Amino acid sequence: MKASKQALMRVGLAALLATSALIPAHAATGTISPKLRIATFRCDATPPRGETLVWLVKHKTPKDPQLLKGVVLEDGGKRYVLCALDWCLLCNESEWSFRETIARAAGTEPTCVAIQCIHQHVAPYADEGAHRMLDAAPGSPSHLTAKFLDDLRARLAKSVQQAVKRLEPFDRVGCGEAKVDRVASERRLKGSDGKIITRGSEGAKNPKLAEMPEGDIDPMLKTITFARGKKVLARLHYYATHPQTISCDGTTSADFVGWAREAMERKERVFQVYFTGCSGNVTVGKYNDTNPIGRAALKARLQAGMAAAIAATQLAPAERLVWRTDAVALPIRTDAAFVDPSRGWVADPKAAQGLRVYKGAMRLASVERAKRPFELSSLQVGNIHIVHLPGEPMLEFQKFAQRSKPNDFVAVAGYGDCGSAYICTDAAFAEGGYEPTATNLAPGAEQMVKASIRRLLGEAPNK
Repeated sequence: MKASKQALMRVGLAALLATSALIPAHAATGTISPKLRIATFRCDATPPRGETLVWLVKHKTPKDPQLLKGVVLEDGGKRYVLCALDWCLLCNESEWSFRETIARAAGTEPTCVAIQCIHQHVAPYADEGAHRMLDAAPGSPSHLTAKFLDDLRARLAKSVQQAVKRLEPFDRVGCGEAKVDRVASERRLKGSDGKIITRGSEGAKNPKLAEMPEGDIDPMLKTITFARGKKVLARLHYYATHPQTISCDGTTSADFVGWAREAMERKERVFQVYFTGCSGNVTVGKYNDTNPIGRAALKARLQAGMAAAIAATQLAPAERLVWRTDAVALPIRTDAAFVDPSRGWVADPKAAQGLRVYKGAMRLASVERAKRPFELSSLQVGNIHIVHLPGEPMLEFQKFAQRSKPNDFVAVAGYGDCGSAYICTDAAFAEGGYEPTATNLAPGAEQMVKASIRRLLGEAPNK
């Protein structure tokens, strides 16, 4: 445990000193065409029965595996890792420790690792700084155990180490996109009086919400493919919606997005990873009434979108990898009006347990790291860009990234370090609604994140 804490301190110090950086890959031989290699890995991240899931529900029944899947990419000896986890949240210290574990196993640096949660709601969350606060409080609410998290990190390290031994050349990369039919829908609808109407992930239980328009979404699923010649080695899929058809029922599942991903992998016999885009204000609420038939239909329609994006993919010679990082000190609220109630809830054993965790300890864990920047990153291969964002960004950030490079292919993954909770536009604070009440950030984050996106796309100098 001492060694683990020392390692975390080193990661924290390194991040605090980090500045925006461009990390160009280069061939070890100095040749113009660097050697490109890829390996895939998977690790079962399903918690044992009895562990705590999101909203403090105890795990009773595993329905299907929750996986951590990713790729290790190498260019001239320099390695980068992109991976997605079938969990709700990884926040603050926990996100850092997972990245550090992966980096050490892959033989690279934590800044060269992007880990994104997919954000299912029949899944765990982890924020170990918050866990310690809860342990020190009277009548501590439950959370994931240290043993499970340490065991998972050990198994994850082994999976990545084994993957590195299997690195194999790739020389082609491709991209494709396709419209997904009747899956995503806007959560922040407006009534005739201009006030926000929230349509949650189970919105179709209410016929009036189901009848409302689909609203503002990004209907396109984007797929990026790595290959050697005609042999496809891995595919990465990106789509923006809350991946939630069921919530907090004591089961664990990858939900319909994981079902579609694994079905596509079985069908193609090609490794597949799915990433959730900027979905802070996007759900499946118009189409999800939690009925098993409807949930199966969502899975089928998402898989159809994956298949169509794959069919639209054209492979081209792979160019050098360009990895960009940007350390951004987002404006976490530290004012008394925000912090004092949180401290009171943590200390009060009679307060609602969920309140003590989510608006208590998890908020305070983010306040403690307020001066430590969030680490954003991107990968560019030719005209293909993948942007990795923290928190639960609203859809506007994904659309901004795509507008910033209108002639290129831009995929965006959200749900990195979720210490920020929601990342809202400034307009959302003025409009009200759910998301501004569930963020740890003050107004002003919008322009900071957009400026970072431009830097990650190579559109602005790194300063």
